[in-house]
Amino acid sequence: MISIHRDKIAPVNVGTSLWESISTDGIKASERREFWQARTGPLFGSYQLEVQGAQDFNASFEYTSVADLILCRLSADVPHRVTRTGASVRRDDRGYVKAVMQTRGCSVLEQNGRTTLLRPTEWTIYDTAKPHSITIPERAVMFMLMIPRQKFVTRNIDLQDIAGRRFSGRQGVGKLMWKLIPEAFEQIPAIRKRSSYDVADMLAQMIRLAILDSFDECVPADSKDALRERVKLYIESHLRDADLSISKLARVAHCTKRYLHMAFQPEQSSISEFILRLRLERCLEDLRNPACAHRSITDIAYSWGFNNSNHFSRCFKQVYGISPRDSRLEFGPLLAHGNGRHREAS
Repeated sequence: MISIHRDKIAPVNVGTSLWESISTDGIKASERREFWQARTGPLFGSYQLEVQGAQDFNASFEYTSVADLILCRLSADVPHRVTRTGASVRRDDRGYVKAVMQTRGCSVLEQNGRTTLLRPTEWTIYDTAKPHSITIPERAVMFMLMIPRQKFVTRNIDLQDIAGRRFSGRQGVGKLMWKLIPEAFEQIPAIRKRSSYDVADMLAQMIRLAILDSFDECVPADSKDALRERVKLYIESHLRDADLSISKLARVAHCTKRYLHMAFQPEQSSISEFILRLRLERCLEDLRNPACAHRSITDIAYSWGFNNSNHFSRCFKQVYGISPRDSRLEFGPLLAHGNGRHREAS
């Protein structure tokens, strides 16, 4: 077995590059294993690859990034086993949690003393910073979503406890997640760069919700934790709604406003502050986006749910220490390539 180590791979930027593809097609049979490890090692870290049986190794791999997430699709035609030892993960932890969705064939994951067999429409989570192995005993196809660990692990997610557990993609939130991730992969060309952060947050949130929905007994989460995650997902998906309010969120969540405030107590901000912060972040992205150079500051603010330009300007300056107009002018040379009217103020 060969173990090859490479530097961490640079993320693919949506808008400049769509997919990176790796395939053993056209590679000399005796060199395929080493070629595969050299090309995929920068993404996954160093690992050992053992081909099982007499067939020559053959596989193809596509990946792309959406903000800080990495979406992958793997097709393997030959039985093989991939192993990350303790020494490997200590040497080059990539800092990801990986969700694996089996769409064809089967695979076997081993981590934390658990052995999990995945069949089509089943999925699991594992920690790339812990020793693990994956065996593919037959022709298989799978999607993988790599999520930064700090983005995935929250107070109500015990990664040590859920790693290697098998989840279903046939019902509940798991079924929604199962449809969403492959569709997101296919729609990469249509996802605008300014939307990529929203899409990334939604995908990571959907994984967390699917876990809470389908395996509550293994996750130390109470009803307030689950409610908070669902409300945050709703907020992120409805930021443009000017009528988004605590009263409306309580109606959507079928609970009282008091209970909703209690559910958000573990956060470092109130519900209103959470909404305001997300809206300001989206406005900042648009103000510095050449594709939005023709739009007025007021138009951008209103498009993200603000209904008073003076209030928006005050909040923006309080958070970023600069006015929206000056923030846009800082990027004047860049925005000028998008449209000469970028200096229009609110």
